[in-house]
Amino acid sequence: MASPLDRGLRKRQEERGYIYPRSIPVRTGDRVLIVRGEGRGTEGHRISQIDRRARKVYVDGFTYHKSDGTELQRPIDPSNLVVINPDWSDVRRRRILDRVNEGVEWTEETLAELEAAEDDYETEVTGVDPRADEPDDADADADEEEEGDEAQDWSALTVPELKAALKERDLPVSGKKAELVARLEESA
Repeated sequence: MASPLDRGLRKRQEERGYIYPRSIPVRTGDRVLIVRGEGRGTEGHRISQIDRRARKVYVDGFTYHKSDGTELQRPIDPSNLVVINPDWSDVRRRRILDRVNEGVEWTEETLAELEAAEDDYETEVTGVDPRADEPDDADADADEEEEGDEAQDWSALTVPELKAALKERDLPVSGKKAELVARLEESA
């Protein structure tokens, strides 16, 4: 099961003197963009699980809620993904790089350089720095208090914005816009 590598990443690494293959087998830990299907536009998420029998991939943050309220990960076909930051810790993947880039000696320094360039590219594409640490709990609490002080007009938001707000509050995100607004007003 393989997914294509992002064209921009391949072009950027080619300018730096490294050739990347057009596609690589997906591995847990790869950072991907969803480019086709229901989750199109969902970006910068890590592959959390791979089901080889069903030939599906599960991505962090791409979930749905059942009617009883339980949250499940939504399966995605690997052809609907584009890898923007591959995990090179796998020995088989390093062999792919060796085969494509004859004459390059892969030291820890060169791999670290590649990974840093991939992180920079991911930050440029998604706007999220994969190297950034999680915010402190004190900062998160302060942000929540600031949000609580303002009266929010939920009906002025778009459906994706409403769903993002519901996900932040760990509430179900399915339903019509009026139901989403009502759910957010109840939680506030």
